[in-house]
Amino acid sequence: MDSQDLLLNSLDKTGAAYRKNLTLCQDEFSRKTVHDLRTSIRRLLAILDVVRFVRSASRIEKLSDRLKGQLDSVGKLRDIQVMLDRVSEDVDRLPELEPFQKSLKKREKKEQKSCQKDVEKVKPGRIKKQLPKLQEAVQEVSADELNHRLPQAVDEAYLTTVQRYSEIDPARLASIHRLRVAFKKFRYMVEAIYPCLPDFPEAQLQKMHAYQTQMGDIHDLQVLLETLSEFAEDDDSYDPGPVRRFYEGALADQLSDYLKNKDEVLHFWRATPLVAFPWQKTHQEKEG
Repeated sequence: MDSQDLLLNSLDKTGAAYRKNLTLCQDEFSRKTVHDLRTSIRRLLAILDVVRFVRSASRIEKLSDRLKGQLDSVGKLRDIQVMLDRVSEDVDRLPELEPFQKSLKKREKKEQKSCQKDVEKVKPGRIKKQLPKLQEAVQEVSADELNHRLPQAVDEAYLTTVQRYSEIDPARLASIHRLRVAFKKFRYMVEAIYPCLPDFPEAQLQKMHAYQTQMGDIHDLQVLLETLSEFAEDDDSYDPGPVRRFYEGALADQLSDYLKNKDEVLHFWRATPLVAFPWQKTHQEKEG
């Protein structure tokens, strides 16, 4: 696909998806509509990151900041719901979870009200007015230049990802979370531009998603354990020991599995713009 057409169409589609999901979430605030809204925001942010690289503009920064604010406003609710899902799966085999589960349900209701108010305040028309201006900026860049610069935009995100990878310390789970944040941005940018990448294997998108999920599972368990500690501090009569040991074991297993595969991140993209993409190397080796 032509790089310019790709960017213009992506701005159209991701912008329309965002507005649609925002409207649905405002009409019916539910887990599904919140999830769909978060996903559409991330995809729109990925396109904006690409456009920012090829056509710097202050309006992109402002728009991105506004979208990130919307993402953050429902982030806490997402964490609570993920914990609730996990606890609800385990409560039958671990009855000690029941008080914690009740506490999470109360927190979910409270957070839902707050998030719903935030979402209802958002005006989708603002985004709709700004995107055509970005499309005009994209049209000012030649297709040939875009063919070179789109992969370079991802190069920049990947460089940050590899840097975070080099800083991983299994004793500091925050280092894995930092990698996850950088990798998530990189992954969404790849998904945004892959149709114009030569010989890109779409199966790699699934591999990247699985890699991100591994890190996400670690983060979710870490948040659960931290929240459990806070709950136990507020309730002196609650003994968190059995639950803590259970989830610490689950976290150790997840961490062990991830560490076995952590270097997979080094094979998702080219190390520098001067070398071939990994999938091109594989193709060349097969032909040779």
